[in-house]
Amino acid sequence: MTSLQHSSPAAHEVRWLFHTTAMVRDYAVTLEALQRLVGCRPLEDHVLDDPAVGRRGGMTWIGDNSLELGEPTLATGAVARTIERFGSHMSSVAVQVADIEATIAHLGAVGVRVASRVEDFLFTDPRHTAGVVIEWYGQEAPNDPRFGTVMPPYAVPPLLDVTHMAFAGAVVADPVADAHRLAEVFGTAITFLDESAPLGSPRAGVSLGDNTLALFGLPEPAESEALWGHVYGRPQTSSQGVLVPSLPEALAALRDAGVPLVRHDDTQIVIDPAHTGGVVLVVVDQFLLGDPRG
Repeated sequence: MTSLQHSSPAAHEVRWLFHTTAMVRDYAVTLEALQRLVGCRPLEDHVLDDPAVGRRGGMTWIGDNSLELGEPTLATGAVARTIERFGSHMSSVAVQVADIEATIAHLGAVGVRVASRVEDFLFTDPRHTAGVVIEWYGQEAPNDPRFGTVMPPYAVPPLLDVTHMAFAGAVVADPVADAHRLAEVFGTAITFLDESAPLGSPRAGVSLGDNTLALFGLPEPAESEALWGHVYGRPQTSSQGVLVPSLPEALAALRDAGVPLVRHDDTQIVIDPAHTGGVVLVVVDQFLLGDPRG
């Protein structure tokens, strides 16, 4: 008698933060600023001439994770239209998943529409994900050190000793309610809730497998400029957190180098995005409560 063995169907799983993404007016300017400040290392630099995209750039590495930088190359491309509307800004969060078909099934089950798919890349409709644009990827990227890409050396000694990407930040309408929704969407857990946190501090966190999506309250335009150096008119990915060994030492180094700041307190430093080429950098020396690495 022959027994038949059936493999279990694949399950949706967010494995880790694949990368955050910033769309900027000038790739070279942003890269140079981030190299000097936080030791950003480019892993690729290429042009996508697809009229639906139209961008130069690619993956870079900061601390323990990737930041994708993109500059528009086509006046009518999607990247150019986005920057024309919002200026240089953090634009999306990408996660590595175990099986893209299982992820598609999961997203359908939790009421999230797939807005576009190219091979094993998905983008979901931000109207179903609290305003956050999310990319989902299920293959081994050829430019990812987690799959063997050789890490290039620093171009220059960085001003700050960044050890990790601390978090991906997003401004949302209701951080607590949106944390519950996004944890359902990712199939992960809420890492913390703090409804009493000030407007410029995270009020909730959601696990990204090996990182945290930090949710901040969406400020009014005047408050937004004062808090972030950028006006956020809608919920969206908003900032990149970086972890250093000592916040006081980082503050001293930034001041000594004449780096302009938006604000700082005993938990975070927000660097003026006019000095970073459009990326809102938040410097911290502690992981957020409940971070998977902490």
